[in-house]
Amino acid sequence: MLSEERIRFVPFSICITGLAAWLAWWAWRFVVEPALRPEAPRELPYLIPVVGHARSMFMDSNGLFSYAREYLGNSRQVFSLTVMGQELYIATSPKDVLSVYKNSKAIGFNPVIRQLLGTFGLRPATLDKMFVENTNGKSWMDISHGNLKLQMHPGNKLDELQAEFHGNIDNWMRWSRLSGPVVLSAVGEDEKVVSLYKWCSQVLVDSATRAFFGDSLLELDPDLLKTFFIFDEQSWKLNYHYPYFAAKDMYNAKSKCETAFANYLALPKEQRKDASWIAQTLEESMDGLGVLEDSQASPMLFVLFRVINTNAYRLCFWCLSYLIHDVSLLEELTAEIQPAFQSGGSLSMPYLLNDCPLLASLYEETFRISNYPIGARVVTSQVTVGRKHLRPDKQLLMPYAQMHFDPEVFGSNANEFDAKRFLRNKNLTRSTSYRLFGGGSTQCPGRFLARREVYLFLALLLFRFDITLEGDGEKRRFPKMDAKIPSGGVMGPVAGEDVILGVKPKKQH
Repeated sequence: MLSEERIRFVPFSICITGLAAWLAWWAWRFVVEPALRPEAPRELPYLIPVVGHARSMFMDSNGLFSYAREYLGNSRQVFSLTVMGQELYIATSPKDVLSVYKNSKAIGFNPVIRQLLGTFGLRPATLDKMFVENTNGKSWMDISHGNLKLQMHPGNKLDELQAEFHGNIDNWMRWSRLSGPVVLSAVGEDEKVVSLYKWCSQVLVDSATRAFFGDSLLELDPDLLKTFFIFDEQSWKLNYHYPYFAAKDMYNAKSKCETAFANYLALPKEQRKDASWIAQTLEESMDGLGVLEDSQASPMLFVLFRVINTNAYRLCFWCLSYLIHDVSLLEELTAEIQPAFQSGGSLSMPYLLNDCPLLASLYEETFRISNYPIGARVVTSQVTVGRKHLRPDKQLLMPYAQMHFDPEVFGSNANEFDAKRFLRNKNLTRSTSYRLFGGGSTQCPGRFLARREVYLFLALLLFRFDITLEGDGEKRRFPKMDAKIPSGGVMGPVAGEDVILGVKPKKQH
């Protein structure tokens, strides 16, 4: 029979044994093994096995990347993090990122796309069809990406799409169309108090939707945009595989959007003939591939819809937020774009693109400050990046914001907004540290269209309206960016943050 002292000693001995085991594991993982394998990426230590840095990754991924880089000596060599049992390689050096782009066979992008499309409901059998290579060595996905470039890169097809956008945005940016949830209140007949965030959202997403899919999609589901915004604000939860009970609103919104596209595909083609070339080509190519079920075809159109809509309206919001909080900058830019408007009020896009250097600098700097893109790849075979050996079946992340705030490239005030940074140094846009849209063969094809969308909105607003910052005290301060949400793109404002404008039509319009 155990004595009372012995009984008391058992829990204590278990604790001592557990602590010894933990210390042995920690010493091996973060002291001994790194010494035995100096060629392997150094790992940021953590306390809880398997869980690793999960909480920091979900709560503030960019903050975690910065902390890890600095903790490990700020050498900008590839390092690693453990998140829920998965070891992730992190590349923050421009040279290493270029090396990743060049090693497309050993560090693949297709596994990432397969995983993404799987989260949207595409089955493995469908994905196999999309990624199998034909006799020319190209898959359906390769061909579709090429088609997306044809639609989005400068040329006839982009000109046609731009004309649709121009007409749609032009129609929205009129005094009579400034109504609905966008308007918070009216002050007489010639002034309205407006939510800037809602204004940017409504105009740009509605205009893009009609340009790509025609009018019939929104006629079928007039609430589609409202549903999409619910999904878009929480879509990061999909990337992290949140269970349904923890992300009901996001999953329900996703389901409603996919239903809208299924109903859209069920319409006679005659009713969808005003859709863009890429939307029609994507549908026809899926038919040719044998992807005929609505449950498999509609998510692909929804993915296209999300890609074209998720960043531009937020970027436009931040551009205007910086302008309205800097009166001299607002006046200077308004004067610069004035010559873009010809007799009769018609707008010259070539003038905006080629003859407005301050507008271009504002756009680049706002994008640099507000965009937190993360390039993702999967290591498919042993490869060396920099001086580090990477093992297969590991995911590699390239958080480009780690380069966008490098003071050695962007100056000592790299963490601050400077509207004329790119005006003073035009070479910054060609820097290997500047990766707004990724790089290599997977560079985002929508970069040309996004610029045109934002330019059109800004120019028409400044030409047709007088705007002032409303409110006082806290209501007038610059809105906070929600940097803790791992959106992988342009950040939105913290919930409840907005810019409230007083808007009046200019007398000559």
